[in-house]
Amino acid sequence: MNNRTNRKTLADRRGLSGPVIAIIILVVGVALALVAAAMTGGFLFGWGSASKVTIEKADVLVNPGSPGGIGFITVDIRNSGGSSLQTCTIDIFDQTGATVAVTWTSTPTFPLNPGGTASYSADNVANLVSGQLYTVSIRCTDPAGREVVDKKTVLAHI
Repeated sequence: MNNRTNRKTLADRRGLSGPVIAIIILVVGVALALVAAAMTGGFLFGWGSASKVTIEKADVLVNPGSPGGIGFITVDIRNSGGSSLQTCTIDIFDQTGATVAVTWTSTPTFPLNPGGTASYSADNVANLVSGQLYTVSIRCTDPAGREVVDKKTVLAHI
């Protein structure tokens, strides 16, 4: 009789049954999946719809035989965001921060859809100096009126 009492006591101390443990694991797993989905959705959907512009390439080429540093500038941009870009303006600054006077001879058509690329080019730009750093800055506006900016520094060369 003493053995039966011991067995009963051990059975009472076993803890949680298998189905109860399975339910707890299931609830915890679903909760973790919901948290992961909420975090991923917040990161991906917020990023996917945001506007962004990227200067893919900028080049300042100076003609060494020209008086006054006549040169050529090309700038390639990409809409790397998730919404279209309605307008863009490009400014070029020299090392002192002064704006370089540029008349763009080739400009893209807008709107520029996500993933789209565009090129700007300017011929006969005066007062460019080979070996000097220039900063290219682009400002674009999305349909909601938000402004996005990208900058790139480029070394003028011959």
